[in-house]
Amino acid sequence: MRAHAFRLTPGTDLRAELERLTQTHALRAACILSGVGSLTRAHLRMPGAAGDPEAFATFVEPLEIVSLAGTLGPDGLHVHISLARADGACVGGHLAPGCIVNTTAELVIGELPDTEFRRRLDPATGYAELSVQPRRSEGDPPAS
Repeated sequence: MRAHAFRLTPGTDLRAELERLTQTHALRAACILSGVGSLTRAHLRMPGAAGDPEAFATFVEPLEIVSLAGTLGPDGLHVHISLARADGACVGGHLAPGCIVNTTAELVIGELPDTEFRRRLDPATGYAELSVQPRRSEGDPPAS
């Protein structure tokens, strides 16, 4: 495993920056090893059952990142976040665009060099779900 470390500055959109880092560093299979910091605004997709309409919640207040976990690959991200509010209560959900860094976000991302994460539509869930496969060499035909 190879590790990448980053610090995000105030005003950065956390999800957009994770997408940019995935593309810039050509991450084919990566996971978030550590993520701490703070947000001024969080936009989260809330949990729901398969087939239910998606629900989102927005929080505009000081929030501490207490947990950040997920997978990163060329077909997209799947990241969950837990946040502590000023009174210590926690909220969490699926990281959506619009999570804005307050003072900092410190990220350590692990890259799996022999693995490739792809996302394929799963008819049972309606989502592009993770498919884990060996990493292809440049001349190899695409996996089906």
